[in-house]
Amino acid sequence: MAKFIYPTDTTRVTSGFRGSRPDHHGIDLAESGYHPIYAAASGRVSRSYVSSSYGECIMIVHTIDGVTWETVYAHMRSGSRTVKEGDYVTQGQTIGVMGSTGEVTGQHLHFELHKGSWNVNKSNAVNPLDYLGKGDGGGTTDPSNKPLQPKGLGIATSKYPEGSGINLYSGPGKDAWFTGHVINTKTPYLIIDAAWYGGNENMLCLGWEAWAKE
Repeated sequence: MAKFIYPTDTTRVTSGFRGSRPDHHGIDLAESGYHPIYAAASGRVSRSYVSSSYGECIMIVHTIDGVTWETVYAHMRSGSRTVKEGDYVTQGQTIGVMGSTGEVTGQHLHFELHKGSWNVNKSNAVNPLDYLGKGDGGGTTDPSNKPLQPKGLGIATSKYPEGSGINLYSGPGKDAWFTGHVINTKTPYLIIDAAWYGGNENMLCLGWEAWAKE
């Protein structure tokens, strides 16, 4: 399991860490449509509030192998925050929805990772891309095959014969795309999350960017 997972169902970075913007102490992940925001690691919510710059924002403190980290999730959709200060969250838990609140030009998630506590000078900020999807041994994991923190919603198995493919999609919404991955065995899959879209399609989340039609 990676120490930090991607905090939403897209890996499309539209603005990187510092670089041409020295005061940009995180990364921007952007897509149109509905995109849940996930806790990148288990931890305690340190702030859940509305900021003039960050908009709807959540900060989470994590202690991993004795090291303190803090993650920041900004510009979430108005009213979408599902956790409050002091709540304990698990890795992969939905904490909000991507939005465009605060000082923004369009919908995206501004995500920061701090090795140490967040501070106004952002002196502990590190490049999230150096850590997201990295295993404990430092190797990159394949997000499409890496399950999120289980939510205990049950087990799914294919109703089709062995070898018949079931397409996997990047998310549950109408803007989701086929990832190129399929389920073609009778192996049981843990259902991590579920969503109802389109009025008649119940989508089940089986892993990172691995949603299947029920």
